[in-house]
Amino acid sequence: MKKQKNDLEEVIERYSNCLYKICFLILKNEHDTKDVLQETFLAYYTKSPDFESKEHKKAWLIKVSQNKCREFLRFHKKHECLSLSEMDESFLIIDGLHSDERELLSLIMNMDYKRKSVFILHYIEGYSVEETARLLKITPAAVKKRLQRAREVLRSDYKGEATYE
Repeated sequence: MKKQKNDLEEVIERYSNCLYKICFLILKNEHDTKDVLQETFLAYYTKSPDFESKEHKKAWLIKVSQNKCREFLRFHKKHECLSLSEMDESFLIIDGLHSDERELLSLIMNMDYKRKSVFILHYIEGYSVEETARLLKITPAAVKKRLQRAREVLRSDYKGEATYE
């Protein structure tokens, strides 16, 4: 165990600068780069691979770090999101969006997930009740009820003219 720890310390000391530069060029973010380096060294520690030479070890570490970067980018592309404050700001700068439309968007954004998801799919994306039910894996009756409750929320809180019926 002590040998593994000493080996890990040596590997970190020897290769961290090189790997950091490579990962930083790919990820363009210091914190993400450090996370990927940590995962790379963790993979090295847990797998304890045998290498033919120091060059083979370096190549393995570079390949693993690049794969970790790719996984990281793929994950964040799939799970890309904006914070609520960024979304609010983005709605404020949309050309032609009136204050009552901003109010409506804000009400929709602040609905609970169940109501918001059916509302967006049905009214904004144009899916039928049955299609919405299939997409969300719920019954058509549940979709109708959630739509009804979403409309009630909008009727009670929205000061402009409601167009969703």
